[in-house]
Amino acid sequence: MNYLDILDDDLLNKIFDILADLYESEILIANNKLLKVKKLVSGLTIDADPEYYSVNYISYYNITYYIDNYLYSKYHLDNIIIIYRLKLIVNYNAENNTHTPIILKSKLLKKPLYLDILREIYNIYMEQTKIFGYYDNKRVLNNIIPVKKSEYNYYNINKNNNFNYITFTCDY
Repeated sequence: MNYLDILDDDLLNKIFDILADLYESEILIANNKLLKVKKLVSGLTIDADPEYYSVNYISYYNITYYIDNYLYSKYHLDNIIIIYRLKLIVNYNAENNTHTPIILKSKLLKKPLYLDILREIYNIYMEQTKIFGYYDNKRVLNNIIPVKKSEYNYYNINKNNNFNYITFTCDY
């Protein structure tokens, strides 16, 4: 005997409405999580050779990732800011006869993955593109370098904060 057979139609409809609402809310939660993942990997391209199970290249839009660490592994420092000093471009103040280099910074990355760092380096390159008016050809990310305290003046970094700063090098 099935207990649903003894319930009247009004009560069955109420039960099914409650179940439908529960399933609908679970579907919305799952969909929101999938949209967040889609946003995180948007622009990411991984070209792999299935025959040899090897990755040929990884790129985030036009920045190619060429570092030995896995893209989804955690970077060894927390609370980092990526900093990049543009070469050959300075803000010249004729009144004081001084110049200030243009330094681009990322947002604060609390516990970054290498993917987060790659994404922020792309954002720095896009800022550089706005300044130059064209995209720099050096797009192969091959090194992430922690900034030493002795280099803080070069990057105009305030020495009294508790952030870790890193910079990067890209080649052709």
